[in-house]
Amino acid sequence: MTDLRRGEYPAPTPASAAPARAPGRPRRGGARPELLVVLGGGVLAAVALLWNIRSSPDTQYDEVVYTEAARQVAQGWNLTWTNSPMFVHPPLSFLAQAGWLRLLGMGEAPLADAILAARVLTAVVAVFAILLLGLLAAYLMPAAGRRRGLVLVGLVMVVAATDPVLLRYGRLALIEPIALLAGMLTLCMAIRLRDARPLVYVTVVGLATGLTLLTKEVTTFLLFTPVVHALLGRDRRRVATTAGAFAWGVGLWLLFPLWSLALGQTSDFVDVKFATFQRLLGLLQITGWNRPGASFVSAVAEQLGQYASSYLFLAGGALALGWLLTRAVTGAPRWLLAWLLTSYAFAAYMVLLGTLNEQFFVYVLPAAIVGTVLAADAALVRLGGPGVVTGLAAALAVLTLSAGGWVRYHATDNDGVFRVADLVSESFPPCATLATTGDPDKLSYLLPGNTVTMFATAEGAEAHGVHLFVLSDKDIAAGYGTATPELVASVRGRGELLGRFESATFRGLEVWRTPVDPYAPLADTETVAGTTFVLTGGDRCGGFDIAEPFAGGWAALGGKAVVGAPVTGTWTGPDLTYQAFTGAVLTAAADGRVSALPVVSTVAANEAAAWRAAGLPPVTAPIGQDPSDGQVLAALTDPGIAAAYLQAPPGTADAVPAARERLGPPVGPPTEIDGTVRQAFAGGVLEHTPAGVRLAPLSRLLIEAGVVRPVAAAGTPLAAPPLSPDLVRPLPTSVQPFVTALLAGLALYTALPVIAVEGTRLVRGRRPRERR
Repeated sequence: MTDLRRGEYPAPTPASAAPARAPGRPRRGGARPELLVVLGGGVLAAVALLWNIRSSPDTQYDEVVYTEAARQVAQGWNLTWTNSPMFVHPPLSFLAQAGWLRLLGMGEAPLADAILAARVLTAVVAVFAILLLGLLAAYLMPAAGRRRGLVLVGLVMVVAATDPVLLRYGRLALIEPIALLAGMLTLCMAIRLRDARPLVYVTVVGLATGLTLLTKEVTTFLLFTPVVHALLGRDRRRVATTAGAFAWGVGLWLLFPLWSLALGQTSDFVDVKFATFQRLLGLLQITGWNRPGASFVSAVAEQLGQYASSYLFLAGGALALGWLLTRAVTGAPRWLLAWLLTSYAFAAYMVLLGTLNEQFFVYVLPAAIVGTVLAADAALVRLGGPGVVTGLAAALAVLTLSAGGWVRYHATDNDGVFRVADLVSESFPPCATLATTGDPDKLSYLLPGNTVTMFATAEGAEAHGVHLFVLSDKDIAAGYGTATPELVASVRGRGELLGRFESATFRGLEVWRTPVDPYAPLADTETVAGTTFVLTGGDRCGGFDIAEPFAGGWAALGGKAVVGAPVTGTWTGPDLTYQAFTGAVLTAAADGRVSALPVVSTVAANEAAAWRAAGLPPVTAPIGQDPSDGQVLAALTDPGIAAAYLQAPPGTADAVPAARERLGPPVGPPTEIDGTVRQAFAGGVLEHTPAGVRLAPLSRLLIEAGVVRPVAAAGTPLAAPPLSPDLVRPLPTSVQPFVTALLAGLALYTALPVIAVEGTRLVRGRRPRERR
């Protein structure tokens, strides 16, 4: 049975004590039980981690940019997903993923396919991490009998293979599976070499420690477990040996800052690591459950449905730690105590002070699972027969809970981000811009060419010509990104739903498009080099600028709210320069005077059917008639239209001549059509709507009727100005210097111990013999 108070490692059985076997007689029996447990645990872990891996879980920012960084390495040795070298994490995991992509011939594959390939690698690595966890569990229960030990090892592996946190982050192309495997391998080596000579221990464990640190630095707490074990045993020599191995590993990690030195980017490296250090101290909180505006308790409660069994094991591991702290332990239980101490010290720190991210629990749960299983076994054994039944029932309940979570989150479709990317790429041009409620980069790298950004409100987005939105209720509830609840309410209240996709990760994802109003005065406009650039359409791909002399005349007529957006650029005729807007075609004379082209009477006569179909009012004045100012005033019987036309009280001097210069005289009476009063003028049709008075859409009809003929260049929209120009200057990002230094470092770390041993032997061999 397992006894957490004892656990000295048993001496190996002498070969002479083994039962003799007749020569030439084959070993009877089937596969060894140990092999069956390992194979069974591996198969279960592989099924849990690899089943439906493309569709679940939904991708996220870290996975997208990490895979993009690995693609960049595979394509040209550049470790970056921006213009700067990637100093946030060490390069080793990205090199591994890049090598994997190159091996599969997917270095140039689309990012979505590369993410799937990278997930396969990390899932397989996670399987081996679970196998190592079973091996560690076997090390930590030497007092248990063979049969009971196999049951406990199998239970540890089954629990780990179905744990929600380990499953979620083992199925993503992140650093965690690779770092966890490296860290647990280092711990296994430390236990196996616990009695080895210091030179061997420091060389092997130190090398493994360095490689783990070059994968992810947060594994430091796990790598410090052998030092804590030695401190618990108050063994000074052992403390020195284990601390020496850790320092030896840190020396290998120094290749990371050495790489920044080779790139000439030491200051950037220091800045990035200083920010990381601030996050470690809790001085800078930008992600995680304890960032400003987020509630740790609310986050835990929100994830209870998905991570319930993980919470149980975290609580069980804490109880096992508390129980072990009250007892004097030696041998294997002391290793378990040291492992639990480092794991829960890290967990407590990141909960109370540091940056708390969900994926950090990946490093805590292995110790928690082993501690819970062994502590529960020890307690249940004391209860005897009822304890066994209770233990089986509890294990079955926990495994059922985990399996139910696996079915809910990983056996169903949960790939909303990929499907949103497919919808956008299939339905919109590559230049289309969309706003998201969360991290834009999780979509931007999947949509090369498209711009993905964030806005707080729908009105703010539309002011810059953005009408496509990707909405996630989870982003709003969790406070990710800059979007507000008002943005979601406005988009859903006015927009058109283009697609909704299942995503348990983001509580569903929706793609919406809000309408484009060519008369909205604050929407779809940008100021570029002193001119007004108006975006057309709803995808922000292009538009037309309004420069002088049309800018002044357009503004004099009421600007975008009255004349509408430009529908062409400018073109030049024999005597005039033209530009078409939604409600009128403006002309500019050589002296700079701008007025509406007086062609309403002509098009109403020549295109009578189209005129009536557009709901435009009757034109009664003969073509070419020139009424007096008094007749003009007499024809303005609608007060709203009169005020908009004159832009001044009727008695104001020069009001009528100025209005006639801008829009021409009335050519018909005010007429109510479908509840809207419209009146035709020589240069356009004013309509009185509940929102105000504006020029009715007319230019398209003029162009289609051939009344005006803009040149082809004028009808081609100009490219939209960038939303936010890339101000980051390109920096060297080649990872080749690091690879070269790593190979040299590995050779040096391997050669130095050999040189030390051989040198010592040589010195000892040359010592003069003592005289007898």
